[in-house]
Amino acid sequence: MGMAKRYLAGAIRRETVGTRSCSPSEPIPFMSLALPRTALTFIGAAALSSLLLLSAPGAVAAEDAVSPLRAYVAAKRAAIQAQSAQPAVPTTIHAKVTAESRSGVRRLRIGPTGEFQYISDSGRDYAGYNLGAGSWDSLVGTLASSVADEYVVQAAVQDIPLDALDVVFTSIPERKSASLAYPNNLSYVVYIDSPATDAQLQALKRAVHENSSAIDLVTRPQQVSHADVDYVQSSSTRNPKLPPGLRDFITEEKRPAVLARQAPRDPKDAPREPETLLARAHVEPHTGLRHVFLGKDGYHQQLHDSAPGLLGYGLAPTVEEHLLGVTGTCLTHIFEVQAASRNVLLDSLELTVDGQLSPRFGKGVTTPARYSGIRYRVRIESPASAQEIDALRQSVEATCPLYNLVKDEQKLEGRIVRGPYADAAQ
Repeated sequence: MGMAKRYLAGAIRRETVGTRSCSPSEPIPFMSLALPRTALTFIGAAALSSLLLLSAPGAVAAEDAVSPLRAYVAAKRAAIQAQSAQPAVPTTIHAKVTAESRSGVRRLRIGPTGEFQYISDSGRDYAGYNLGAGSWDSLVGTLASSVADEYVVQAAVQDIPLDALDVVFTSIPERKSASLAYPNNLSYVVYIDSPATDAQLQALKRAVHENSSAIDLVTRPQQVSHADVDYVQSSSTRNPKLPPGLRDFITEEKRPAVLARQAPRDPKDAPREPETLLARAHVEPHTGLRHVFLGKDGYHQQLHDSAPGLLGYGLAPTVEEHLLGVTGTCLTHIFEVQAASRNVLLDSLELTVDGQLSPRFGKGVTTPARYSGIRYRVRIESPASAQEIDALRQSVEATCPLYNLVKDEQKLEGRIVRGPYADAAQ
C-alpha cells in the first residue's frame, strides 16, 4: 500500500456526508467529508483530492492513452472477477433516523455504527430551514447514483470501455389519492462517452435494467411490513427548566404550516403544477465515486461510494444503503406531519429501517441482487394514549409517499445520449 493510501486509511475514522444552508447572499452548494480535526489540519481539501488520485485503482500517467475512467472500469472488472470467486455473502442494511428536537430536522445515520450521516429538511414554507434535501429530492438523487453505478458495473462485466458517464434523473410527482402523492413518471438520460457500438450500448442498458437492485425496488411492488412501534408515555406537562424540544416544534412550527397547506384553495387560483424533481450523478473518473447534484441548481449534494470489495474507499455510504435510508427519513417526516395535523404531542421520535440485499457477485450467484426483509421500527415518547399513537401510525402508513412508492409498482424509462454531459449541457 502506498504512502497516500496508508495515510488515508489511518486518518479517516468517521466520514459524514452532509449539506448546509447558505444565506441568500451565499448561494453556494456545499458538501463535506467530516474528517478528524488532525486529518483536516494536515491534508486539507486539495491534498485529499490528490491522495484519492494517487491511490485510485484506475489512476494512470498523464501520457498514457487510456482515459482514467476506462482504466477504472478495467480495474472494476478485475475486482468483480475476484469477488465472483469468493463465497457469496448478503449485505445487511441498517439506518436510523432521529427527529432533532426543536428544529425537527431528520438526521439520517447509515450503517451499524452510524458512520455516515445526512440531514433531511423541509423548506421554510413547511416549517423547515432548508438545511438538507427533502426525502423526494434525496430519492431522485439516490436513483441517479444507483443507475450510474450500475452502468459502470455492467460495463465492467461486459468489458465495454467508458471515458465519461453522467446520469440525469427526473421524476414528476403524481397524486394517487386526496391524501397521497409521491414521485412518479421516473426517467433518466445517461450521457456516455465510449467507443462502443450502438448495439453494445443498448445491450448495456438492458443489463442495467435487469440487474439494478434500485430499479427493482422502485418499479416492482415490495413486501414491506407495518412499522413496529415502541411507545413510551411521557408526562403531559414538560419540565419548564428544560429547553424547547420536539413537542414545541410540532405545536408551534409544524402544526401551523400543515394546517395552512391543508386549507382549501381559492377556486379562482390556478391549480398547482407538480414540480419536476431533478438530479445529476457524475462518475468521478479516477475513483468511481458518484457526486450527485440535487435540483436544477445543485444546491444540495450527495456522495456515494462502492462496496469495499468493488474498489470502494469507505468515504461515503453505498447508494443501496442510502436509498433504503431515505425511505426512513420520509416516514419520520410524515410522523411529524400527521402528529401536527392530529395535534398529537411528541417528545421523542426515532425510526430504524433494516433490510437485506442479496449478493451481487460471488460463487454460485446466478440472480441479480435484490432487497428483502424491509422493516421499520419507531420509538415514540408522547403524552398521548396508546390508541392515539396506533391511529397516528396508521395515518402515517396511509399517507407516507416513499413507504407507498416502495409498495406500489412504477414505470421507469431510460435513454442513452452519446458524448460527455458537459457537451450536451452547452
